[in-house]
Amino acid sequence: MTTKFVVEGLPPLEPIKEISIGEIIYQSLLTHTDNTPAFVDGKTGIVITYPQLLSRTCSLAEALRNTGYGPHSTILVSSKNHVRFFVPVVAALYIGAKVTTMNPNYTPTELTHVMNISQPNIVFCSEDVVHKYADLKRKMNFIEKIIAIDTTKSSVEAESLNDFIRENIRSMVSTISTTVVNTREHVAFILYSSGTTGLPKGVMLTHRNINAKFLIWKDPRLFIEKNRTLCVLPFFHAYGLLTTLTALRANSLTVFLNEFEPEVYMQALQDYKVTRLYLAPSFLLFLAKSPLVLQYDLSSVNEAICGAAPLKKSTEDEFKRRFNVDISQAYGLTESTLAVTINGKTRSKPGSSGKVTPYSRLAIRDLETGKFLGPNNAGEICIKSEMVMKGYCRNPEATKNTFNEDGWLLTGDAGYYDEDGDLFVTDRLKELIKYKGFQVAPAEIEAILLTHDEIIECGVVGMPDERAGEVPLAFVVKLEQSQLTERDIQKFVEEKLSNQKWLRGGVVFVKRIPKNPTGKILRRNLRLMMKQYQSKL
Repeated sequence: MTTKFVVEGLPPLEPIKEISIGEIIYQSLLTHTDNTPAFVDGKTGIVITYPQLLSRTCSLAEALRNTGYGPHSTILVSSKNHVRFFVPVVAALYIGAKVTTMNPNYTPTELTHVMNISQPNIVFCSEDVVHKYADLKRKMNFIEKIIAIDTTKSSVEAESLNDFIRENIRSMVSTISTTVVNTREHVAFILYSSGTTGLPKGVMLTHRNINAKFLIWKDPRLFIEKNRTLCVLPFFHAYGLLTTLTALRANSLTVFLNEFEPEVYMQALQDYKVTRLYLAPSFLLFLAKSPLVLQYDLSSVNEAICGAAPLKKSTEDEFKRRFNVDISQAYGLTESTLAVTINGKTRSKPGSSGKVTPYSRLAIRDLETGKFLGPNNAGEICIKSEMVMKGYCRNPEATKNTFNEDGWLLTGDAGYYDEDGDLFVTDRLKELIKYKGFQVAPAEIEAILLTHDEIIECGVVGMPDERAGEVPLAFVVKLEQSQLTERDIQKFVEEKLSNQKWLRGGVVFVKRIPKNPTGKILRRNLRLMMKQYQSKL
């Protein structure tokens, strides 16, 4: 394959460190000796300071070591945003264990699928979901222990975090010897993505992938390193997890909320003098349009970074007029450790996702010939980067299909770059629906619908929605004598799948689902049917 049309990233300012993420974070925490907060719950005001975080992470790491956990182990964290969420994350990184995070709202069906991918040995979760993991523990022999992070009381099903530490070390410590790992090969995180199609897959990110990301976020050409952030993005999601981990490395303050409540969000922005906003388009739309925003002093905000889904130019313009702050748009995916292009301080053209970051290269591939295209020619976005994943956990076939023969990651997204190297994302070749930044695989919803006795066949697509980005819409063929209603089917899905996968776009009853001769759903035809449906609303 020709490499003539390859866009190179900015030249790196320093080489990628060949040390573990755990060691990098540990050394950073050691330098922060005063009692400034690391995390603040923006609603309750509960704080964990940097010295407290150092002591708790070191103590938990030693307790884990003393009970036999280490580089061979996989540790799961599943909770709403909480001041202790990152205690097991960082402790695991100290001892070289792999970390996987899961949505606590997953149903047992969803959890069974992703748990079988990563096969965690120990579960750290919030008390309200202990019962889910206790049920799975009885069925899955790889789960050895469950620890509740947000309670002081142990139960039959789970130990409290404090009790686990006390029982396995003599006294709290604030120093530790971190585990040395091969940064190029050793997996730091297993996160979940549906890739270009299908059910969620476990994305394996190495320590080197994360180290490269750390260097990009401290690059003064792109960002202001020292900042105060407000995170309403879930910590278990790649976007919330990795941006917050980066803030920890920089010794910055992270104010967080575990759900979006407009008044609480605005009060936290004002009271904690937040300087950087990590946003999905739905949050940005609220900030651009809500009259509530005008009641607060938000003069501290000097950076706004939007990712997870495309952003309309009209929304971007409204936000700029209200805040007098430019928005840095970014493009990336879980498989590339998030952003591989970003506006940063360069403030690229409106509608652009910016220029290629250091340690990365980008090309546009013609779908028919496989050849790389020059400027202003649309095709599939392809990536080579120090941040590209090692592969999909326990899924070599999916890994093979995600890379071409020359090792380029095939993103499944369509776009082009212009003569200045600015990337414009135009469409999504892959089938995924993006609901408020969450990836929703149509195949997963379809599989659940087909378990209903009165549904013969179905097809799901994403319907555009100004606030959410897209919402799932189902086309359903039901038995001729069936009395199923739209609401019946929506409730059926709500009982089996988590919130982001609910059929908010509705249900359309049809006589057949368009398919090709091999039986594959023709989603392009479904989208045409969706437009006809929308025109009648």
